[in-house]
Amino acid sequence: MSDSKRPGLLLIGVGQILTSMIASGFLLGYLLDLYFETQPIFLLLLGGLGFIGGMLKIYRMLTDPELQ
Repeated sequence: MSDSKRPGLLLIGVGQILTSMIASGFLLGYLLDLYFETQPIFLLLLGGLGFIGGMLKIYRMLTDPELQ
């Protein structure tokens, strides 16, 4: 693949990673809240952790894309 297409594909991957990590955190939190019959404690907690994990993954991906 040519080097001119790599930054665009990297940015598409960044968006997909962030979206999937946040969505999976919210989904898992929602299911845990249903299971334990709690208010949206796990939904907010795991959604926030998904966001933080996604941002850390993106930071590592953008600072050194060769590691991914």
